[in-house]
Amino acid sequence: MTSRCSYSRCSTNKNDQAANNTANLLGCSRCKSARYCSTACQKKDWVFHKFKCVSPEVSRHEVDGFSIEAIQSAINSASPGDIVVIKEGAYGDVGESTLFVNKPIYLWGGEENRDNVVLNCNLVIDESDGDHDGSKAVVVAGLFLNGTVTISDNSYKSVTLCNIELKCPNNSPRDALKISGCKGKCLILGCDIYGGSDGVHIASEGVHLKRTCIQYAQHRGIFSRRIFTVEDCEVSGCGGYGIKG
Repeated sequence: MTSRCSYSRCSTNKNDQAANNTANLLGCSRCKSARYCSTACQKKDWVFHKFKCVSPEVSRHEVDGFSIEAIQSAINSASPGDIVVIKEGAYGDVGESTLFVNKPIYLWGGEENRDNVVLNCNLVIDESDGDHDGSKAVVVAGLFLNGTVTISDNSYKSVTLCNIELKCPNNSPRDALKISGCKGKCLILGCDIYGGSDGVHIASEGVHLKRTCIQYAQHRGIFSRRIFTVEDCEVSGCGGYGIKG
């Protein structure tokens, strides 16, 4: 349980004495792990915290080891709705290995700093594990990913990427983030996306980019043939268009 306010922008976290004063911190009544110095900070953090606010009774699977295979093994062992927790460290070597999230689970990395959980691989989110009832969601949060992300062909209620830094290899012919075939909603929240042929390629309805920075794509920052939502985002430094549809 944290001894600091869980709202990352809270000013008390810059003051060690204030941050370590745990007596007055308010605990989240649902997950029992997030703690806040005030109701104001709790409200401000909810836009992010709601994706990690899960009852302590939900099954958790800790990744055993520091390889992409170890993460995949934990995912394969999880049931729909479970949590897979990746501890701090670097996983895999930069190359062409791929991690598959193929069922509705929570995949969690760093609690406070995504830079502490580094995955050197491509990430594919699909439904290759089998058809699901469409009532559950996929949430991937708190990771630094050296690779690409593909979200495709699924009937999940929603897919959320929250607090992800995605760095596509230089001169890669692939898009940094490609979204297609989603029947539910897709939220990209508080992410930083660098490089790729296109930074974000959208071929699904219901995509929402929020508080996300997209930079240095070779061609277009965002390319879409579908209606999508952009809210409080930055697109800059791309070789062609910032946004093109």
